[in-house]
Amino acid sequence: MTLFIASIFIGYCYLLLIAFAIRGWIKKEISTQPEHSYPFCSVIIAARNEESSISDVCICLSNQSYNYEQIEFIIINDHSQDNTLQILQEFATKDKRFIILDAPQESTGKKQALQIALSHAKGDLLLFTDADCLVPENWIETYVVHYLQTKNSFLFGNVIPSLSKNSILERFFQLDFVGILAVQSGLAKIGHAFSCNGANMAISKQFYQNSYNTNSTYTSGDDVFLLHTAKQKDKRTISFIQNPDAAIQTAVPKTLREFIKQRIRWTSKSGGYKDFDAIAVAIIVYSICLALTTLFVGMCCGSVNALICFILLFTIKTIADFAIFAITANYYKTKKSLWLVLPFQCIYFFYITIIPIFAMVISTQWKNRTIH
Repeated sequence: MTLFIASIFIGYCYLLLIAFAIRGWIKKEISTQPEHSYPFCSVIIAARNEESSISDVCICLSNQSYNYEQIEFIIINDHSQDNTLQILQEFATKDKRFIILDAPQESTGKKQALQIALSHAKGDLLLFTDADCLVPENWIETYVVHYLQTKNSFLFGNVIPSLSKNSILERFFQLDFVGILAVQSGLAKIGHAFSCNGANMAISKQFYQNSYNTNSTYTSGDDVFLLHTAKQKDKRTISFIQNPDAAIQTAVPKTLREFIKQRIRWTSKSGGYKDFDAIAVAIIVYSICLALTTLFVGMCCGSVNALICFILLFTIKTIADFAIFAITANYYKTKKSLWLVLPFQCIYFFYITIIPIFAMVISTQWKNRTIH
């Protein structure tokens, strides 16, 4: 009986979490009518070993619909070991808006590279993306309109995970990422932002001057820690932009090894979270996955109670997840992958249970650097 009640409680908490996220998704977004004011904008990017993607990124930036004279693109080369810097310098000769910096030898990592780039920024609005992400033509304009209408100092948009090979494995990776993004975005729209992606966010110059800081304990994660800083000051100054014109595109991992390394890197910073919403979401998601893993083991050992509770909890989670995947399928372009939700459930709870354990004991590499 205790096992059954515990399963019901965990399932209920998870249902509530997904229900709140869905509520956020269906909430009407702020109207984005054209504005006649054109604040100066700085786009900040740190690039390391991105010779295969940086040209496409620069082309996307140069094709922005926003007022030509009111943008600068500050891209800092973070000790690349390929031709990234040379490609950037070529773009700078063709477009005066590109300001190319080369990180000094003594600087270490993306955090310090971004700090150097930010010190050169002149914009009233500072936008961030990554050197392997593609932004839509109206990306800057959409951010500016939202910024002018809300007067908020911390804004972030969505990420659309794209497929390169369209394989079953990549579709699994895509569903995993979308599951994170859908909950993250839905809760943000109802005032409970707990996470964001540094590949698609913006802050006001005033916020940068008064509140921008880095977390020296963790190699990555400044985007989320910065969001939590903004929440501590006033969560009403945070905006999530659901408009597809504010969503950037990034590729999903190509191999299982790359996927696991990415998830370990993302999880490794969670130990530093002090935000209530972030901690609550992590506890709820991990609890249901840990419970399913434990019940599965008990079921395999012949426990009838474990079998009943596993079926109950698995059904609750599958229905809840399918609901949010279905609601967001058109936005994230995952409609053709909905049939994979059930097999996805069969492995999701297990790997979510073990990834945080790996993150605590294993250091992983990202672009030839150790991440902790």
